[in-house]
Amino acid sequence: MMEENVSLLELLRGVGMVIHSSPELQNRWVVAEICDLRGSGGHVYFSLVEKDATGVPVATVRAAMWRGTALSLGRRYGARMRELMANGNEVRLLCSVTFHEKYGLSLTVHDIDTEYYRDTTRIQAMILAALKKEGILDRNKSLAMPAPVQRVAIISAPGAAGYGDFMNQLSRNASGIVFYTKLYEAVMQGERVSGTVRAAIERIELTADLFDCVVIIRGGGASTDLAGFDDLELARAVAGCMLPVIVGIGHERDNTVLDFVAHTRVKTPTAAAEWLIAQAEDALATAIDLATRVAHLVQNRLTGDFRQLEHMENMVPLLARTRIDAARTRIETLSTTVPLLVRRQVDGASRRLERASRIIDGAGRQSIARATARLQNFAPLLQQCVAHRMARENDRLAALADKVRLLSPDCVLARGYSITLDASGHALRDAAQVAPGTLLRTRLQKGEVTSVSE
Repeated sequence: MMEENVSLLELLRGVGMVIHSSPELQNRWVVAEICDLRGSGGHVYFSLVEKDATGVPVATVRAAMWRGTALSLGRRYGARMRELMANGNEVRLLCSVTFHEKYGLSLTVHDIDTEYYRDTTRIQAMILAALKKEGILDRNKSLAMPAPVQRVAIISAPGAAGYGDFMNQLSRNASGIVFYTKLYEAVMQGERVSGTVRAAIERIELTADLFDCVVIIRGGGASTDLAGFDDLELARAVAGCMLPVIVGIGHERDNTVLDFVAHTRVKTPTAAAEWLIAQAEDALATAIDLATRVAHLVQNRLTGDFRQLEHMENMVPLLARTRIDAARTRIETLSTTVPLLVRRQVDGASRRLERASRIIDGAGRQSIARATARLQNFAPLLQQCVAHRMARENDRLAALADKVRLLSPDCVLARGYSITLDASGHALRDAAQVAPGTLLRTRLQKGEVTSVSE
């Protein structure tokens, strides 16, 4: 049996009754980001959006603040109300779920928590003052950025749209410049931002020599999504990083404390890629300009050298002919003067030789006469010296003969000594060298005695 039909209007009215009668759907504090804000007739219409850690919306709903509520809250909170109710702000609102048969589900706003929105300016000022006191506020800015920058360590969420935009921009650059990148994953929204980004920096610094710089990128979103980047420990890590840090977080209107401590701050991930490409293109242009200048210098030098070589080729024959003519003239002069010089030298040498021969002849006769006289005087002395020396040597030989005779074996045996010989006839000097039972011969002055060692 078929059930009774119900109209769409009746069905939706039932849904509305369920929603309006559910206490858990009324007067609940909701945290979300404001977008599509507009006003009409004193009413304020907007959408509330919740995003995940990568900035992707996961929930959206329409919301309205009716004119009476808007006027009441405006009088209560004044300028603070207008400051908080702006696109991109994450706010805490007291809402009730409403359902209209024609317009569907929406939220009605009753109040706003003015204490929830973070005072980022004051927090950032405190962090920057602490870094300045520690002397590290400008440490990363003082690092030299290599040129070009091609080896890039990236800190981002792998599925984030900002990371994808950065990689697309970098890999599809018009100049065809190649960049070498490595992603170090980190959470880019929420309470885990500081810890995961600092851990990524520590991993990068373990192999810092492999990179030219570090790029921290995150796409746009609510300003409150950037709260995790306003952290003192994270600011210290970026300021003290061994490599220059480029920060591209949020939109141009957003500022985090990292923008003030990093080496370079750009607006967005795409702008970070454009900055790297521009740096590389400048370096490439410089290299091309230098190469062109070197080529021109080399060409000019070669042209000058070729001209100089041609000039030398023309000059060599003339120089050679001049040198040959000068040498020929000198040879002719020498051929005339050399015989005269030789004849003068020979005549002078002949005269010196004659004088020397006369001097030598006279000196020789005198030397021979003196030597003959000395020999005649020396002969008797020589005979006396020889006779005296012969007598002394004879006495010495007689004394040596007496010593030899006294030291002969026969004289030693005659004094009562003996000589013990082994079987091979060798004289024994050490009893330890004689084995027991060895046949021994002992020689005396008269005869021999045979014995056996014990």
